[in-house]
Amino acid sequence: RWEGVAVGGEPPRVVRLDLRGKGLTGAIPRGLGEMERLNTLILVDNALTGGIPRPIGRLPLLREVRLAGNALTGCVPSAFGDARGDALYLGLPWCLRYALDATGAVEAAGGWAILGADGEVLATWEGLRSEAATLRVHQTDAGGTSWAAEFGAVSEGGLFEWRKASDCWVRYRVTGPPVRPSAGSGRWEFPVEWMTYAATGAGCTGTVGSAVALGADEAAPDAIPAIAITSPVRHGAYLFYPAEWDGEAEPDTVHTPPAPDGDASGSSGAATAEPYSFFRTRDIAEARQRISYWRDPVLPAGWAFRSAETDNGREYCAFYTNEMDDHGVDLCVHYKKYRPFDCDAVANGGRVLCEPRTFDGRAAIVRYSPRGPAHDRLLSIMVFIFDANTGIEYWVRSADRNMRGSNIEPVIAIARSLLPPAGSTP
Repeated sequence: RWEGVAVGGEPPRVVRLDLRGKGLTGAIPRGLGEMERLNTLILVDNALTGGIPRPIGRLPLLREVRLAGNALTGCVPSAFGDARGDALYLGLPWCLRYALDATGAVEAAGGWAILGADGEVLATWEGLRSEAATLRVHQTDAGGTSWAAEFGAVSEGGLFEWRKASDCWVRYRVTGPPVRPSAGSGRWEFPVEWMTYAATGAGCTGTVGSAVALGADEAAPDAIPAIAITSPVRHGAYLFYPAEWDGEAEPDTVHTPPAPDGDASGSSGAATAEPYSFFRTRDIAEARQRISYWRDPVLPAGWAFRSAETDNGREYCAFYTNEMDDHGVDLCVHYKKYRPFDCDAVANGGRVLCEPRTFDGRAAIVRYSPRGPAHDRLLSIMVFIFDANTGIEYWVRSADRNMRGSNIEPVIAIARSLLPPAGSTP
């Protein structure tokens, strides 16, 4: 009922703010950056002063921003570059704007470079999406803004996102402790590996070019909303397509699992391994003993083990009942042979969403039915988490009546409880 405020979804969330000419004064609140469904922000012709809060630049669905007629200072979040509006005409510098330093030294403000495993500067888009090992970035951007505090808050498992356009960007996962600038240097180093990328836009192939400026987000969100995917997105071992995509598909690649003794040398070890015979058991003690990589999930109170089965002692599925002794949840732990796994980001007219997520530094999929006109409250929720260090995928499907439709959090919690500590082997 508030004038200029529109809500949508269930539960209701703010999706549009149109407060032009309302006589607003003061700074734009940082809390606007928590409105994850906000897609329109219009604050034209008020008396707002101060900077634009950085969290607003991380809103995943922001499509229109109009802020003219205020006295704003500071910089414009780089994510505004993909939104309609007047950001180009505010007379403010872009936040976190950097240009590639082709030498890799990154000694001057506004420079960045991504290096491969051998220390070479990666100068092609293909290299940035596949070979990244180290991100070097100066703590001061080309506009003179220091990002030292933000970089200092990034730790192992954190995410960086380097974006040229809505269909040309790469997201990296930090794989170890950052190296802080030494005395007299403003250069940070982050060990990284690619996590997610979109690479269908014009100019997203071949040489990057030293003059190309990229916007970066030092705190990329864990979730990429499915409805925001407009081109194919590769997310770890998963490939997402926008609705009704009819372009080319990325081919599958085949990966041979390691031998049962833990030898990860490849096909030679697996080919000579003696297979285990199939067995099914209702005895959890036997499952723990005979399945090499068994992990007990954390389940709601009153839930119980029903059975497990495997045909080689390593890959297995287990089944659990809920407190009413009805079917509760299925889970499987297996080596992912074919990659990537394809998934339509939005299917069946919005009844089903397949969203890229990141859990504990690992690429994941959450498949569910969102609230709205096409909501299916009976849809089984599915969570897939792929551990790139081991090649193992953890797969959970809900059957319990209270874990269907859009109630994703308890299913995610069960899936995450299966994961070994980051960087470890099962």
